[in-house]
Amino acid sequence: MTVPRIAVVGRQNVGKSTLVNRLFGKRETIAHDDPGVTRDRVELEATWNGKRFGLVDTAGYLHRATGVEALAGLQSLRAIDEAQLVLLVVDVASGITEEDAQLAHRLRRVASPVLAVVNKVDAAEDEVEVSAFLALGLGDPIAVSSKHGRGVGELLDRIVDLLPDAPRAADDGGEDREEPRFAIVGRPNVGKSSLFNTLVGEERSVVFEEAGTTRDSVDALVEWRDAGRIRFVDTAGMRRAIRVKGVEYYSFVRAGAAIDRADAAAVVFDAKEGLTAEDQKIAFRVLEAGRALLLVANKWDLVEDKDRLFKQLTEEATLLARATVIRTSAARGQGVARIPELLLELRTRWAGRASTSRVNQVLQELQGAQPPPRSSGTLHYATQVASRPPSFVFFGGGRPPVPGYRRYVENRLREAFFLDGIPIRMRFRPRTRGG
Repeated sequence: MTVPRIAVVGRQNVGKSTLVNRLFGKRETIAHDDPGVTRDRVELEATWNGKRFGLVDTAGYLHRATGVEALAGLQSLRAIDEAQLVLLVVDVASGITEEDAQLAHRLRRVASPVLAVVNKVDAAEDEVEVSAFLALGLGDPIAVSSKHGRGVGELLDRIVDLLPDAPRAADDGGEDREEPRFAIVGRPNVGKSSLFNTLVGEERSVVFEEAGTTRDSVDALVEWRDAGRIRFVDTAGMRRAIRVKGVEYYSFVRAGAAIDRADAAAVVFDAKEGLTAEDQKIAFRVLEAGRALLLVANKWDLVEDKDRLFKQLTEEATLLARATVIRTSAARGQGVARIPELLLELRTRWAGRASTSRVNQVLQELQGAQPPPRSSGTLHYATQVASRPPSFVFFGGGRPPVPGYRRYVENRLREAFFLDGIPIRMRFRPRTRGG
């Protein structure tokens, strides 16, 4: 392979092959191999953002292995020595095992860059456990779900950043694709495509556009005023999974993938129908993926009792991370120009970090205003450990706070750091005995 190699290593059963399939983009390539192949290195060539690189899937590493497993482990070590980048895959549910620690110790001495990839982060509540893998000593870990595709776009972005000399794909066209990414999602027939066309067609210059079939997502890279290039992704209408079948299933999957690759998503709904249960499920899907959320009430020109409905929508949005509700009419072009500005602002706050001193000031203020339940005890210290989305760790107390107090803490963080429409991850580390 003339492209740079990426060695994907880790112990057994952490999902390495599934991750390679995700990165490569074709599940059947490895799934159809003979069972014995998993003991050897499997090399594939992949492309992301116009850059080509090789993926080297390896057998599971087992500390103090013997026999054929020892030989497979040697193949993993050889792949590490030959790689220009190494991905150490670990399992969020298992924590750091002996094999993980042994591999990390070896990888801290290699010349090539190493990324710790925490796999099986399938739900929002799993993300708060990711910070524990900082103990591997390999820098900030990247959370992914190779099963569902969550976080894979961010991982691919990190990969190409660390491989600046990777050759470009022949059909790439030389575009710079490191731009803000915003997904336009929603149910069928809510006016997404009309809004999208208005958004990218007025007072802007479309510099790149591509589409597959009518059921694919459609990307448009546009120059937006002083913000530079922005990528908007229009998606097929999302229905409930149990109603999706045939080719529509792939549209559903692609729409979910567009959310996972985005920095923020605008959930478009029909203002005449209000924020339906299905609209709310799509919005929750955005928040669960750790993406910033904007609610777009389209066809607002057709609403009669506008004041009553807007008040109702604002109240309903409190359950959706207090997301902003914007009123638009794609048919008339009303309100559409505000969407990029609001999404860019959301992205800035989604990617921001608060100082530890300010976080602890807010912690003291919120506990002063409403002390934690006696069963939990006082929280002594807090810090923001990650962004995209903002993630906080709290130390102290006898046990994690009850759900009601957790919501109170989250709401105060949201107010203090202007995080409306942005998911917040929180982890509580109670005081241990003798600690």
